[in-house]
Amino acid sequence: MSLVWLFPAGLAALAALLLPLLIHLARRDEQRLVDFAALRWLSARPRPRRRIRFDDWPLLLVRLLLLALLAVLLARPALEGVEDVAPRVAVVPGVDLAAARTAVAADQARWLWLAPGFPALDAPAAASPPQSVASLLRELDASLPATAPLTVVVPSVLDGLDAQRPQLSRAVRWEVVETAPSATGATATAATATPRLHIRHDDAGAAALPWLRAVGQAWNAATPMDIAGDDRPFDDDDGVRVWLSARPVPEAVQAWARDGGRLLVDARTPLPSSTQRLPLWRDDSGATVIEQLDGTHAQWLRWAAPLQPAAMPVLLDAGFPQRLRDLLQAPPAPTRAWATAMQPDSGAAAWPQPAYEPVPWLAAAIALLFLLERWMASARRRRGQA
Repeated sequence: MSLVWLFPAGLAALAALLLPLLIHLARRDEQRLVDFAALRWLSARPRPRRRIRFDDWPLLLVRLLLLALLAVLLARPALEGVEDVAPRVAVVPGVDLAAARTAVAADQARWLWLAPGFPALDAPAAASPPQSVASLLRELDASLPATAPLTVVVPSVLDGLDAQRPQLSRAVRWEVVETAPSATGATATAATATPRLHIRHDDAGAAALPWLRAVGQAWNAATPMDIAGDDRPFDDDDGVRVWLSARPVPEAVQAWARDGGRLLVDARTPLPSSTQRLPLWRDDSGATVIEQLDGTHAQWLRWAAPLQPAAMPVLLDAGFPQRLRDLLQAPPAPTRAWATAMQPDSGAAAWPQPAYEPVPWLAAAIALLFLLERWMASARRRRGQA
């Protein structure tokens, strides 16, 4: 453990220690001359003081100590290497507290909610938007000292996961409490929004519009499709852009696709001769329906044939809209799992801990010294009046 100063310039306030010294010198008790008749005709020979005397030493020392502590507070002293080995027990909201205390016999531990801010267990968990349990575990692990043991009490079914077992910097005691599904506080996973098709076409590409309109109706009949000629630019960056034209894809659309946008081009769209093609969807007969363009067109998809039943029989298949949606929009990662299968792994790098600043202790000492100084100063005035 070592002492560091986070703001060493604050020690310059120690120069204020001169103020009490000057005040005490200026207000020291002066000698009073008293005339005596017998000594009236003697010549006065005052002897000068050869040393400085301070009156009321206790009051002076208290004032000096008060100013010194204020200067230390400004300099922000901090202790590095303070060991905090107090165990923590984090409880996922929704777990029965009586069952949690039965499962974990840790009377000396600090109990807290696994919720934003990690409030103490005796305080109700504040209502807040749902937050990933895995994210909260990583945040709690980063905020705790490396030597502090951690126990996590979870329900039998966990929600708010991110499709990956959390990896923390410490080994975690993982206590699973059997909880009914209705008491886990889980909410149904929100359905993924249906992608909207933005189509630009030439005269030949217009023949494919009835089939794509049928796809849009199967996806979401309430969402209108964005359909226009290939001379009109795309107005919306959301959804999937479909280019049904024999003209080259505009540079602005190519840049959008390079930034991560999903672009589906016609079989007639010209491509560089070096473009590599990877089949992504084959029908029951093995014919390619959609292929991915490799190289500079990594985000491009391409119809392998004209969108007509004669060239692409899969258009008549009842599952065609759903297969196309699954290809254009991957299903969301699962966020619910059995808690027994999601115990965090250890091995992550430990997070550096901030130095401990004893600000509350310094503030309390300063307040007590101030009260003591006021009491001693008022007592000195009362003595002077007496």
